[in-house]
Amino acid sequence: MDMCVQLKICEGCGCLWFRPEQQQSVYCRECEVKLRAFPTPESRKRRGRPSRKSVLPAYEAIELMNGTTGGAE
Repeated sequence: MDMCVQLKICEGCGCLWFRPEQQQSVYCRECEVKLRAFPTPESRKRRGRPSRKSVLPAYEAIELMNGTTGGAE
């Protein structure tokens, strides 16, 4: 039985390893095991400051409640 493989360089540690053609991993087995401990991008919280919500000035809020517009009438 023949098996087609590709010679790859691990993006984690830089070692050379053989990857089966059907596999799409870019890490060797040792790095794959190490990386399983890290959270997935979907499960992480976004870093940085939360976005600021816009606050309407009081006169705009009153106009919106009354249904009038601030333009020339």
